[in-house]
Amino acid sequence: MSDLEYERQKLKKVEKQLDEIQEGEEKILVNLPKKYGNNPVLLANLMSATATKVNNIAKIKDKPYFARIDFKENGKSEAQKLYIGKIGVIDLDGNIVVTDWRAPVSTLYYDSNLGSVEYSAPEGKVKGEMSLKRQIIINNKEVDTIFDVDSVSDDELLKPYLGANTDNRLKNIVASIQSEQNNIIRKEIEKNLIIQGVAGSGKTTVALHRIAYLMYNNANKLKADQFMVIGPNEFFLNYISNVLPDLDASNAVQYTFEDLASNYINEKIRFEDSTKKLAEIIAKNDNVDYIRLKTSMKYKELLDKYLTMYPNALISDTGLVINNVKIMDKKDIMKVFNETAGTSISQRLEVCARVIANRLKSDEKVYDSIKEQMTYMQNKEADIEKKRKLMQKELDMLKALTSTGFEKELKKYVSIKNVKVLDIYKKFVENVDKYIPDNANVSVLKEKTLNAIKNKVVENEDIAPLMYIKYILFGNEDYQKFKCVVLDEAQDFGVFSYYVLRLVLNNAYFSIFGDMAQGIYSYKAISDWKEIFNIFENVEFLNLEKSYRTSIEIMNEANKISNNIGLKGANPVIRNAGPVIKVKTKNKEEYIVNKVKEYQKEGFKSIAVIYKNQNDMVKISKMFKENNINAEIIYKDQEEYNGGVCILTSYLSKGLEFDVVIVVDVDNTNYNPNSILDMKLLYVAMTRALHKLELVYEESISKYLE
Repeated sequence: MSDLEYERQKLKKVEKQLDEIQEGEEKILVNLPKKYGNNPVLLANLMSATATKVNNIAKIKDKPYFARIDFKENGKSEAQKLYIGKIGVIDLDGNIVVTDWRAPVSTLYYDSNLGSVEYSAPEGKVKGEMSLKRQIIINNKEVDTIFDVDSVSDDELLKPYLGANTDNRLKNIVASIQSEQNNIIRKEIEKNLIIQGVAGSGKTTVALHRIAYLMYNNANKLKADQFMVIGPNEFFLNYISNVLPDLDASNAVQYTFEDLASNYINEKIRFEDSTKKLAEIIAKNDNVDYIRLKTSMKYKELLDKYLTMYPNALISDTGLVINNVKIMDKKDIMKVFNETAGTSISQRLEVCARVIANRLKSDEKVYDSIKEQMTYMQNKEADIEKKRKLMQKELDMLKALTSTGFEKELKKYVSIKNVKVLDIYKKFVENVDKYIPDNANVSVLKEKTLNAIKNKVVENEDIAPLMYIKYILFGNEDYQKFKCVVLDEAQDFGVFSYYVLRLVLNNAYFSIFGDMAQGIYSYKAISDWKEIFNIFENVEFLNLEKSYRTSIEIMNEANKISNNIGLKGANPVIRNAGPVIKVKTKNKEEYIVNKVKEYQKEGFKSIAVIYKNQNDMVKISKMFKENNINAEIIYKDQEEYNGGVCILTSYLSKGLEFDVVIVVDVDNTNYNPNSILDMKLLYVAMTRALHKLELVYEESISKYLE
């Protein structure tokens, strides 16, 4: 029997096993209510776990696995034939039918060559011999092809995966994870990672697979909702939305930075979209120095100066007065507050109230003082009814000094429950010039920030300051549960934003993915990963230098841009897809319409027409409509892309990929070779293409692409 025939028979056997397991689990599911109906909590847990097993089997039935390894552990008499799939399956007797790609032994498939091997398991190092590593391609419930390999990183073996057309969703890559990607995915959870990955290196897919891996291997101690993904926009989150469920990691919390800030601050604040600001900067060449100030640690220091004085302004100069009787001077209250430790002003005020209450309750002088005040007030009153009321006041006052009553009154006095973060920030901005005099950017900052607040919108760069104020005032109690945070497109964050994320999510370890060559928000973002090394303890910096997205011709063309702006180019996988097409034409819209028709006939699923400016997209949109081409314009606030032909800007294309990309107006005027931002925008646009890239221009192509 040939190896191919053996694998085909094995697949039939596994399919039968899966049917039997699914049927068995469904019977268990039906009988659970009868067996555990008197224990609703246990019943709910068992129902959920069993339903998950049934759903997982349904997910993988068509392609239960993608690889096989034969591994003989030292000391064992026989080698195991392990079939590796996206989701592990165990039969009702506890035998492994499909080995989960996230299981420790599966790393042998991704990392090890044939011969003596070892892998790390919870019980320690496991050593043995791997005699077979086989890639199994299953199509239409049939084993199509098998490859016996020594290394998964062989470019020839990658071609079936890399040459496929994409659709509107990010692809699951478990069958073709490369060794350098696997190394990042399987890093221990108690480590902060910063990953610099070139365009097309699989940063996003590696990030999501890392979450899936960590969920699987920490399931006994962490819940899925303790994992968080922070993406650049809603459009991007929708784009990745099918990958997490496919990886059995659908319950990870997904946020944009703006959404996270809104939930955390919990006030009615509308943030200006960062892409709108970028579009304005691109179009108008606005002054951005004041923005750099707001995203810097210098701005945090200015806030510290203001917030240090805030408690003194918060507490009334009259001191603590109850029922018109003064209990304690402000200076004495502030003395206690300044001696009180805590993570937030709110917490410190609560402790302060408790300390003062305990001191006053045990201080006889306070009681005597109150009685003297009450007696004095009573002697001034001749009327009996008034005297009776004053006597009642005295009783109420003494009651207030009991364990709960007085502390309650004191907490009311020092409470910041109704304080608004935005109000505090506004007062700070109104007085910011007091803390940084003689700075030309401060007046611009003050004017633009206050004008935005007046119009009931807050600049995106104010997110970090607002979150910082919230943290200083109220702490982060509701966010301490998070243990793992994946941050994608991380090159677009400023130092202050990183500092705030570290504060708010202080119990989490971060996996930070980005590419400095795609840092199009340079006016507010870091310019070097070293800027944040001291914010995260136990940091490991890693590189993904190989591009798996684009063909060698496209990557070589894009590398001309990155190399000329002082950034390292990507190493492409050896996959040829024909030359990059450079087209000089005065009739660009007509040319684009005809080319799109051609590409559709060739069967390409996703085609992007990319412009630098949003206003330039209108004309081509009308022409597509006139030619019965269904094309979708993608705007900044759009949450979904359904495949097909789309029109978008270069700054919105970041993080996405398409079978075909046509970049429009690639000339020196539109993409100025002396502008780092322009060159990064062009680099981003070019590196979205998987198979075909066209550069369209009217007079002369941008300098570095000549």
